[in-house]
Amino acid sequence: MTDRLRVVRKWGIVLSVALVVALSSLAASAEDPCTKRPDLWLPPDGTPGLANGGISVQETSGDVCQGGVVTITVTIDNLSCGDAGPFDVTVYYDDWAHLIGTQRVDGLPGCEYTTLVFTWDTDGVPTGEHEIIACADTDGEVVELNETNNCLTIDETLNVRPNAPFVEAKKSFHDPNGDTPAPGERIEFEVVLCNVGCDDQGDNPGHEFTDTLPDGLTALNFVSATRGTITMEGNGYAWDGDIPAGSCVTLTFKADIDGDVEDLTELCNQGVVHWDSDGDGTNDAIEPTDDPATPGEDDPTCFTVEISGGALPLSGTIDAPTLSEWGMIAAFALFAFAFWYRVRRRRATAG
Repeated sequence: MTDRLRVVRKWGIVLSVALVVALSSLAASAEDPCTKRPDLWLPPDGTPGLANGGISVQETSGDVCQGGVVTITVTIDNLSCGDAGPFDVTVYYDDWAHLIGTQRVDGLPGCEYTTLVFTWDTDGVPTGEHEIIACADTDGEVVELNETNNCLTIDETLNVRPNAPFVEAKKSFHDPNGDTPAPGERIEFEVVLCNVGCDDQGDNPGHEFTDTLPDGLTALNFVSATRGTITMEGNGYAWDGDIPAGSCVTLTFKADIDGDVEDLTELCNQGVVHWDSDGDGTNDAIEPTDDPATPGEDDPTCFTVEISGGALPLSGTIDAPTLSEWGMIAAFALFAFAFWYRVRRRRATAG
C-alpha cells in the first residue's frame, strides 16, 4: 500500500468518527428538553420548584357577601425550556359557562412562571358555594408538549353569602355512658344554629327553634344555650334569641328513653329553625335540623335502642347437660344388657 493511500484511509477514518460524533450530538440535542415545545401548567397551590425558588399560588381572598369583590390569584408555569408565545388566561366559576375574567400574557420563556391577579364582582352571582377554575391558553394558540394540564380547579370552594340572614342547623346525640342507648337510659342532644348570612338574625316574634320529641323519649328540664333562652315546652323544647351574622349558637338538652321501648327500636326526630329570610323582622322561613353523621342533607337524627344482655353469644364455654343418679344407673344397665346380648348371639352362631 502506498503512503498516499495510507494517508487517505487515515483521514477517511477520522472523518467517519467526526461524522458519527456530530450525528450523535444532533440526536442528543433533539432529546434535550430545552429544545422542545413549551408546556404550560397550573400547578396546585403551594407547589415548590418554580424558577428562582418560587412557589405556586392558586387561591381566593375567601368568602364574601353577595355583591362583594373577590381577589383570585393564579400561577402559570412553563415546564419546558421551550419558549411560549402570547396566550390568554381565563378564570371561571363552577363551569366554562360562567366567565369571571380573561388576561393576556405576552409570552412565557422556557422554565419560567408568571402570577396573575383577577378581581371578581359577585353582584348578581347566586349565593352558596362555588368552584373557581383557571385555564391557560384557552384559545389553543400555543403548540405544547402536553395540552391536558392547562386547567386547575382551586382547592378551596368560595362561599357567596346572602345579604339577609341565613340559618343552618345540625343536631347530634350521644349517650353519656358511652354505650349503645338502652331502655331507661338518659340521652343528650346538641343542636348548633349558625347564621351564614351577612345580616343578623333577630329575636323576632315567635320561637327561633322548636323540637318535639317522638314517642319513646321523655323530655327533661336539663337545658342550656350559649345565647338566648331555651325552655322545655310539652314533650320538647323551644329557643328564643338572636344570632349575629357569621355566628353560631349551641343548644343542649336531655331526654330519657322510656323503659318499655322494645329492643332494636329506631327513634328519630328533627328540630325546626324559624328564621327571617329577607331581614324584615319576621320569621318567614323554616329549616329542619340535619344529622352531621349522615351524608345527606336535612336528615333526621336517629339512634337504635338495644336491650343489654340479649341472647347468649355463640362463642365461649357452654355447659353440657348432665344425667341424674337414676339416669346413670339406667344407662349402665342398658349398656350391660347390650353387651350380654351380643356375647350370647356370638356363642349361638359358633355352636
